[in-house]
Amino acid sequence: MVRESLSAVQGLKSEGVTENSVVSVISFNSQECHVVILACIFIGATVAPIDPSLTAEEMVSLMELVSPTVVFTEGGKTLRKVENALMLISAAPLLVVSSGRRHSYLTFQALLQPTDPEFRPSISNPEDHVAFVLFTSGTSGLPKGVMLTDVYLLQNMPHFSRKIDMQPTALLTSPVFWLSGAMILLGSLIGGLKLVFLRGPSKEAVLLSSIQNYKANIWFSPPTTLNALLNFPGKDAYDLSSLVVLSVGGAILSADSALRIQKELFRNKISILQGYGMTEMGVIATGLPGLNKPGSCGVLKPGIKCRIEDLETGDSLGPGQEGEICLKSPFMMKGYINNPEATAATFDDNGWFHTGDIGYYDEDGFLFVIDRLKDLFFYKSYQIAPAEIENVLRTHPAVKDVAVFGIPHPIDGDHATAFVVANKAISETQLLEFVAERVSEKKQIRGGIRFVEFIPKTSTGKPKRKALRAQLLAELQGTNFVKRPWMSVTRAKKKAPNKLQLLRSQSTSCS
Repeated sequence: MVRESLSAVQGLKSEGVTENSVVSVISFNSQECHVVILACIFIGATVAPIDPSLTAEEMVSLMELVSPTVVFTEGGKTLRKVENALMLISAAPLLVVSSGRRHSYLTFQALLQPTDPEFRPSISNPEDHVAFVLFTSGTSGLPKGVMLTDVYLLQNMPHFSRKIDMQPTALLTSPVFWLSGAMILLGSLIGGLKLVFLRGPSKEAVLLSSIQNYKANIWFSPPTTLNALLNFPGKDAYDLSSLVVLSVGGAILSADSALRIQKELFRNKISILQGYGMTEMGVIATGLPGLNKPGSCGVLKPGIKCRIEDLETGDSLGPGQEGEICLKSPFMMKGYINNPEATAATFDDNGWFHTGDIGYYDEDGFLFVIDRLKDLFFYKSYQIAPAEIENVLRTHPAVKDVAVFGIPHPIDGDHATAFVVANKAISETQLLEFVAERVSEKKQIRGGIRFVEFIPKTSTGKPKRKALRAQLLAELQGTNFVKRPWMSVTRAKKKAPNKLQLLRSQSTSCS
């Protein structure tokens, strides 16, 4: 891989890529994708990975933020979406495609040129130079590009031990447009590990057979994937005994779930090391072998400062008291690209980063994350901004007002659910189809649409999503349900399920 990356360095440089360039990588995991990323790091170009499952319109908004010099992508449906997106952006980047079949673009193979024996990677200012831009959803629904420096990468990538055997094997199931994917890719290469990667979201049997057949020792997984494996009927037929390190992050994993996963999937032969991190701040806390508490995210990483803030008074709270988790770190993001206002608003007057997560620490310094203060929710570990789906629904002429939130699902994490105030006759199916044509698969409204008379708002005019969610859950569960004025709902008449309704019930694992 390193040899091919050095060859790709020459190809990218011949196409004008320099330390000041941005290269957008729109691909699931592949050898070609990883080579291009490594070549960019050698040159000093900024890598801006984009989720290939996004729609062309969603890709446009991200590419406009970074103005790439080169766009690398895969073929098939992804290429067609990228072609459509490139027609809509102001920049005119070079398009490089992983394969050369049935198109005339520059191919990955053509990018590989004879290496320069005199070439040496060089970064002029690693504390300030932006190595990656990773995209995250904002509560407004507008995407933000998080700028990560070279120092950020070095301080946050995992440092794998080689005591497991002569050459441990890491299983990479996180895509490179996630922080975990980028960090595990780079950490494995630097640590000299064998790296087994899965191209994209995989079925349970593929994940389990990959661990068994390649004897994976190290794996990072989101809770939704582990829950899917836990409920997979054929799980007991696989030998998972090679796993030594199982790190979990990306969403909350309860103590009960962690213990059940350890027992039923791994026969109590390994401990789950749950971590806590975010793109803006990097790795914040991590579990330690032999010093792990089920349900805890572990202890703070050296250099990280944490305070728990009372939600009403803003005072600092002590051990065992729940509040918002606020952080300081010497190894955090440089800021949001081309968005100084959002960067400034990220920190309070005393320099604390407000995570929007609710948690506490115990007497031993172990951190526990129990809820989210922000409106964001997670579908299969993909962060979803309700406002983004709301903005799509508001473009329909029959929608007067709308509120979107997530409701729990035993496998997927959360399913998007919408409350809609209609100003003319419209059916649930019509709105579901309208949304499905305009957003990517992970943003589909799987929790259904309810038609209500009005949406309750805060004093600042924002939908009371938490109240809506709590009331709907109480109704669905039949507990503590009190009918509210806005809940005079109308529902579309029952019809035979169509493809969209069946889609809402799907529960496949995500890697």
